[in-house]
Amino acid sequence: MGSLCSGIFKKLAEKRRYSVLTVLLAGFSVTSILGVGIALYVGLGAAYQNTRNLWVMLSDLDLTSVQRTMHERMDNVGKRAVWVADQVASGALDPSFQYGWNNAMRALSASQIDVMAYGLITGDRQFIGYNPENMSEIRRTLPSDDVIFSELAHLRGPTVNHTGFPRWDPYFKQTVIADWIPLFADGRYVGTFIQYLSLSNLSNSLIRGREDLPGVPFILIAGNRVMAHPRLREWGDSAASALVNGADIARSPIPLPTINDIGDPVLANIGKSESIDIGDESKKRPEAKNLRLSGLDLDGRYSMIVTKQMMNTPFSPIIIGIHFEEELFDDEWNRLVLASVMGGTVLLLSIIVAVIIARHFTKPIRRFAAAARAFEEDGIENHDFPDLKGSRIREYDDAARSFNHMIKAVHDRERISSLFGKFLPASIARKLLASGTDSGVLPPQQCEATVLFVDIEGFTTLCEELEPQQIISMLNAYFDCATGIIEEHGGIITQFQGDAILAVFNAFDELHDHADAALDSAIAIQHAVEPRQFDGLSIHCRCGVNTGRMIAGNVGASARLSFTVHGDAVNTASRLERENKELGTRILLSDSTRDLLSDPERVVKAGQIQLRGRHTETLIYTCRN
Repeated sequence: MGSLCSGIFKKLAEKRRYSVLTVLLAGFSVTSILGVGIALYVGLGAAYQNTRNLWVMLSDLDLTSVQRTMHERMDNVGKRAVWVADQVASGALDPSFQYGWNNAMRALSASQIDVMAYGLITGDRQFIGYNPENMSEIRRTLPSDDVIFSELAHLRGPTVNHTGFPRWDPYFKQTVIADWIPLFADGRYVGTFIQYLSLSNLSNSLIRGREDLPGVPFILIAGNRVMAHPRLREWGDSAASALVNGADIARSPIPLPTINDIGDPVLANIGKSESIDIGDESKKRPEAKNLRLSGLDLDGRYSMIVTKQMMNTPFSPIIIGIHFEEELFDDEWNRLVLASVMGGTVLLLSIIVAVIIARHFTKPIRRFAAAARAFEEDGIENHDFPDLKGSRIREYDDAARSFNHMIKAVHDRERISSLFGKFLPASIARKLLASGTDSGVLPPQQCEATVLFVDIEGFTTLCEELEPQQIISMLNAYFDCATGIIEEHGGIITQFQGDAILAVFNAFDELHDHADAALDSAIAIQHAVEPRQFDGLSIHCRCGVNTGRMIAGNVGASARLSFTVHGDAVNTASRLERENKELGTRILLSDSTRDLLSDPERVVKAGQIQLRGRHTETLIYTCRN
């Protein structure tokens, strides 16, 4: 951990460094001065033009959204009508079977239906339908316009769904479109399925969210009929209340108002507006297709009109638009001028205040940097790190706390790793630390591994002839040498048994060439021990190598555990080591190890013996001279 952090700090140190205070002041000064300079250079006229284009773009986005919404709703209504007609024609749905018909209607309401009413036209101009919001029943006598198609369909036979012309319906108090399709079962006319789509929702979606914004949205149909406008609801209520000549008349549809009826002078004079170029950049956007920007000078007040034409509609081309007065841009101009003057005045004071604030708030960072440099230069082992002071700034305080915790954690981890490394193989120590428990228990596992058993020749005689201190010094030097070789080849020493070493390859860490690694370790130990003296003594060692299935795990009491391997493969390696004495060899390995060598020709047959505890003879091999 310490070496990783040290490497990171060194890489950072190779680059030219600047203080936080310098960076903050330079960044603030450059951006402030450059921003003011560019604003003055480009000119307020460009800002005015950009503001206008921005409003046009935002209007275009609103109009595109409404256009997409309307197409989606009309497509959904058409698909739903065809589905109902197909179900009736196939016999899966029968309008005369009230229970099944009601269930089908409820299923439609659960499919996120976007109409305000749907149902069946029966005889006598009667409509029996449902409100999809709560599935309440709607019964009404339809106006004559809504039953003409039903009567014609009875004569013409099955056909596709048709959409009526938008109108104001006093019954729903909204602008609606009626979509209907005749239903036939076995060639017999059984009624007409009709859906009422609310166009007021389109108007609301165009108006919603713009209550506090300038501009008046609108939707025109047939050139001069107003289909959506903020004043449309007020006009519709007044027009409906004027019809007092009978209940049927009160429920009859009312033609949409013209642009002269809605009380919007800009809309009433839209034909007098003059086209304005929207700019090349705006024209490049796919959404700008059919977009038109125009201006209208009316009684000394100049208004801008953004319109978009929708072509593929069931009834006729539709024009969606928003108009707003140019005074909107004059206000933006005045704000820009005021902002420029105030910005130039405040700029100098801001820099002075920034210097004071930056110096104050960079103190924790400087303390953090000093502690980091000390960590880089001295490491965790050679430096007593004081705790960084906290700060009233939350991020600085969190950083100081995190650094203090990191130093403590690194110190504890280094200490634990150092202590574990003296008693446990490094790989086992890492697994214990990563286990997240204090039990010290790792699950036993069965594996195929190679065991290396190393023993000093004539160690018993040495113990009788030498002083205990000399024996211990000799063993420590010898074990240091052998341990380094075994770990270099990926082995793990599980036991020191007197003068013997038990090492395993591929038991705790995956090692594909474990047979070669064990043999290479045995050869390297022989080469290292033979010419060397250990505490003034020359020694010789013997090695036994065997590969097989074994159990790797920890054994012992609950308060004292050791990690080792068990199995006949381990015992065989020990017996092979002892056979070296009988055959006059230094290294013996079993046929199971020889078969796994990348180059089996490295070894030669040493004999065929019957090991203790075996009923059959075992082929054994030794290294070539």
